[in-house]
Amino acid sequence: MNPDRLKEQAEDVQVEAALRNFRASIHHWSEQEFARPRAIERTGWSRFQARFWRMIANPALGGTLAAALLITSVGIPVGIQHERAAEAARQAALDQQKKDLQQHLAEEEAKKSTAANTVDDGAFLDDVDSDIARATPDAMQPLASLMMDGPGNSSRR
Repeated sequence: MNPDRLKEQAEDVQVEAALRNFRASIHHWSEQEFARPRAIERTGWSRFQARFWRMIANPALGGTLAAALLITSVGIPVGIQHERAAEAARQAALDQQKKDLQQHLAEEEAKKSTAANTVDDGAFLDDVDSDIARATPDAMQPLASLMMDGPGNSSRR
């Protein structure tokens, strides 16, 4: 074999041994660090989060929160829809009242105009009766007065 080749193999063996030792020391250090007890300082927010998630993990509280979420997610839209429907019904009732009032006023106005026409018709018929009851119409009155004087009653003779 070639001496250069033997030298390279010897270096490769040394590098592999060094890497194995390094790997073993890293594993040993990691195990020591992992096994060492630690005191972790928690902030106020992290304490709150830890308590909050522990409470949520409680089945009774989790179920209660889920039920409350379900009720609000369904109840609020249903309540809004009901409120809109009730408002529409109130508005329809108001519109119907206005329509009925307008119809009633129109009927009252029709009754008044009919009564006024009846009164006007009565006065008109009275005028016609008085005109018929006269011996002669107003336009013929001068001629009638001449005739009433008669031929024997004439002042020209």
